[in-house]
Amino acid sequence: MHQGALPDLPFPDRCFDAAVANFVMNHVGHPAAALRELRRVVRPGSRIAVTIWPYPLPPLQQLWGQIFDAAGGRRPVVMHKVDPARDFPRTAEGLTTLLADVGLGGVQCDTITWVHRTDPEDWWSGPANGIGALGMLMESQPPEMIVRIRETYDKLTAAYRGDDGLLALPTAALLASAVVA
Repeated sequence: MHQGALPDLPFPDRCFDAAVANFVMNHVGHPAAALRELRRVVRPGSRIAVTIWPYPLPPLQQLWGQIFDAAGGRRPVVMHKVDPARDFPRTAEGLTTLLADVGLGGVQCDTITWVHRTDPEDWWSGPANGIGALGMLMESQPPEMIVRIRETYDKLTAAYRGDDGLLALPTAALLASAVVA
């Protein structure tokens, strides 16, 4: 097993038939460099596929911000963000331009929509256990604020609970693919 992190993958040039970056570009500091590295390790004529959360955010991704703000949580002064000179618009046009700008051809982009069904405790557990940007926000809160955030979470997610107790959260993603020349 090999492990690596974009934009420096431990693989030789042109060693793969395809590459997939599933919600990766939302989290790298230099999206174009990451895509150039994917292009480097994929053989000519092969595909690269990329998914991102779009902007404006779909309801699932908006909900956490609404929960946090309604509870009165404080946001840290410094939040890690992509340098604006390296960032790209989280739109179909922005994503297709990013792929084309790194030399990929035949770029296509579709919006995929679905309803994310999950147990409310499972959805809470990621941020509550420090996972992702939301987890970082949670970890920066005092214990009494975590209690308020949880109360607000229960209140605001109630509208999305089905008869089976699961949350049914509408969401969307942009799925782009391109061919390596």
